[in-house]
Amino acid sequence: MHRKLLLRLIDAEYAITRLNIGSQIPEWLAGPGFWAAICSREELTLVCRAARVPSSVQSSLGWRCFRIEQHFAFDAPGVLSSVVSPLSSAGVGVFANSTFSTDYVFILGSDLDKALTALKASGHEIMV
Repeated sequence: MHRKLLLRLIDAEYAITRLNIGSQIPEWLAGPGFWAAICSREELTLVCRAARVPSSVQSSLGWRCFRIEQHFAFDAPGVLSSVVSPLSSAGVGVFANSTFSTDYVFILGSDLDKALTALKASGHEIMV
């Protein structure tokens, strides 16, 4: 099911970083804006505003973030797909994170114009 969503483009550049498994969560991670620590058996992935990440940390820089502004039931189907599908069709790669209440979709800043066009063409409203 395709939903028409209200998306907010967060006014900040984000970084997606990789630390070795078993690493401690660094003090610089927490701060203003969205941030997350995701641990898998292979690595510890951190997401936060790029300005906080030390240059010595393995990172992918230049990411922009869309936040889904509506709140849906935790198990509501199709919410994230409504954003990811038009981006994928436009050739825009994504890195998605979900919280209990909403979803955050990260795209490379170099794809921002293409992403905005695709999302608006799908009927989404973008707040900047």
